[in-house]
Amino acid sequence: MKKVILASLLATMLSSSSVWAEATTTPAQTEAATAKVQKEAADVMQVAVKGANAMRDIQFARLALFHGQPDSAKKLTNDAVSLLAGDTSAWAKFVKTDAKAKMIDDQYVVINATVALSEDYIASPEKESAIKAANAKMAKGDQKGAVDTLRLAGIGVVETQYLMPLKQTRKAAAQAQKLLEGGKYYEANLVLKGAEEGIVVDSEMLVAGN
Repeated sequence: MKKVILASLLATMLSSSSVWAEATTTPAQTEAATAKVQKEAADVMQVAVKGANAMRDIQFARLALFHGQPDSAKKLTNDAVSLLAGDTSAWAKFVKTDAKAKMIDDQYVVINATVALSEDYIASPEKESAIKAANAKMAKGDQKGAVDTLRLAGIGVVETQYLMPLKQTRKAAAQAQKLLEGGKYYEANLVLKGAEEGIVVDSEMLVAGN
C-alpha cells in the first residue's frame, strides 16, 4: 500500500544498519563510542530530513498548481531537486536493502518512521513496567534496547518505515522541473503525483522470539 507522507518527521533510528555502541572497558573508549553513535545517528537524521523535505516540497508544488500559482510550484520543485542532489554514495549509507516492494535498480531511503505497540496490547503491571523501562532507554537514544525490552516482555511492536525510491524521485523532480519551465503545468502535476505515489510503506511486527 502506498501513502502520501503528511506527518512530521519522526526519528528514523530504524535503518537497516545498526549504530548502537557495544560495551567498552575504559572511559575514553566509552566516550569515543558514544560520539560515534551520536554522529551516525545525526547522519541518519540528516539524510531522512533531506528526503522528507524534498517530498514535502513535491506535495506543496502540486498544491501550488492546484491553486493556480505556477511560480511557487517552480520554486518548490527546484528546492526538491536541490535537496535530492548530491553524491549517491552519501545516500547509499542509509539505504534500506530489504524493502518488501522494490523497483528494479533503485535505492530506498528511509525518510519517515514510526514505532507503536501492537493493536492487541493489553496492559498488565509487568508490561507497564517494561514500557517504562523502554521509555527510559528511548530517552537515552537506545531505540534498539527499547524495542528489545518490549519484546522480552511479550509486547508486540509495530515498526513502520516510509521508503523513498531515490533514483525514481530524482528523475521525476527533474522532469517536472523541465515541464514547469515549459509551461506544461498539468503534465508536471502528473509527474509529481507519480513521485508521491512512489513512496513505499514497509511495516513489520516484532514479537518475542523474533
